[in-house]
Amino acid sequence: MGILSPQQFSDAAQRWSACRSDMVIIKKLFQQNSVFNLYKTQIDSIKNHNNNDDFCVQIGVTVNDELIMVPVPLNDRGYPVSLNEYQFSPFQTLSNDLCLTEKLTYTVIKKSVLSADMKKKDSDSDVFLPLFNKPVLQQEKALDAIESWQNNAFDWFYSEQKNQGAEIFTKFYVPKEKIFQVEEGVMFFSVFGLKFSEIYQKALPALIFISAPENLSNHSTAVESNTVDFAKPCPPNGQIFDLG
Repeated sequence: MGILSPQQFSDAAQRWSACRSDMVIIKKLFQQNSVFNLYKTQIDSIKNHNNNDDFCVQIGVTVNDELIMVPVPLNDRGYPVSLNEYQFSPFQTLSNDLCLTEKLTYTVIKKSVLSADMKKKDSDSDVFLPLFNKPVLQQEKALDAIESWQNNAFDWFYSEQKNQGAEIFTKFYVPKEKIFQVEEGVMFFSVFGLKFSEIYQKALPALIFISAPENLSNHSTAVESNTVDFAKPCPPNGQIFDLG
């Protein structure tokens, strides 16, 4: 984790935009088996400034040619909120196994029949498939998307080289609800995934946020699901206005 001034933030964002048309640079930046770490301190730094259902993570490149992710708060109109400084996460190799968990809730209904002469007549039980109080991202879908990115990321970048890579993502919309509720001692691993979009009829990248204890990244956390919904890339999903 590091700190950028507003000018350094702007420069890093512009540097990534310029890199999108150069496959040689992209191959150097996107090392396989790498993730962004998102810590509670970073979340807290933008949480109080955010007035939108989403927040933004800007992709950038530092002067040292390091790929980074920068969380940015949004106002109620979707504009980025200017900050005095920006905390960033470098793209770095995952050093521990990462456990994806999902709690499944089963409903068992037991039925007994009492006869007219007050005697037990029959008894059985039915088990119903998992029910969820809230929609969660099935870990199989997350794993498929992550594996697809590991296997096909550079093919995807090649396919997007038309128009100087203008349709390659610069940032992502991230639903705030679960991430802003993070508890002390918990962090997120931000992992690239690749999944097919029915709307755009093509494969699109996504960021998948997986929670874990800060000091025990290979252990699961006690939550219904530690895998947060896919964050959507921009472009093509709408337009977040750049800082002026």
